[in-house]
Amino acid sequence: MSSLSEYKFYAAELGAKIPELDLHGNYPDVAVEKLEIFISDLVFNKENIGRVIYGGGTGKLREIVLSTVKKSQLVKDWKEEGGSC
Repeated sequence: MSSLSEYKFYAAELGAKIPELDLHGNYPDVAVEKLEIFISDLVFNKENIGRVIYGGGTGKLREIVLSTVKKSQLVKDWKEEGGSC
């Protein structure tokens, strides 16, 4: 029998409301600024999960978001899931 720790639960599937940042339509420099503030706010508010939506498009925003998340010392773990992380 599997232990509970072997399962991953996603807030969206459980109907939970988690903090979310939608960066659609933002210029890269504005997106980075908003993302850094969002991450800081999550830490300040003791939130352990957040969702960042950047969409598809040319992929430029995706690259910038993932680069910023990877470099952040405040982000312990992240997972990309088709247009968001």
